[in-house]
Amino acid sequence: MNYNKNKGFTLIELLVVIAIIGILAALVLVALGNARDKANDARIKSSIGQLRTIAELVYDSNGATYTKTGGGDVGACISGAVSGTADATACASNNEEVDALVDDIADAYSSSAVAAGSDADEFCVEAVLHDGSYLCVDETGQYDTANTAATCSDATPSC
Repeated sequence: MNYNKNKGFTLIELLVVIAIIGILAALVLVALGNARDKANDARIKSSIGQLRTIAELVYDSNGATYTKTGGGDVGACISGAVSGTADATACASNNEEVDALVDDIADAYSSSAVAAGSDADEFCVEAVLHDGSYLCVDETGQYDTANTAATCSDATPSC
């Protein structure tokens, strides 16, 4: 009786196992990348919703208007936070919160891809998602993600 005294794995067996582990690792990394993009999109949506809430607070404090002579303009508040030129009067008492939300959107997308606009009766806030579409919310509270180009501005303050 001849027993094989070398107990262990052959080189072929080890290479096959390493190849399988490599394939599984590649699949996991792809899945994690998609999950990360979806999580960042959810973060952007949440921040846009919070910007909408602040816009409504400014609306209420301005006497039922989204614009006010001498400060308090919702579009100027958010656009100023994006450009870094926001003044304290544009956002009323919400200036720091708006800056933090705009920065959060920029961190989630790695870009300052936020636009806002307003007139007396309407406002909109818009940001780019990872698939290239634009998430826009306006005073009606409706979210629109069908746009593939920016639509929100002072000239057209609606989605």
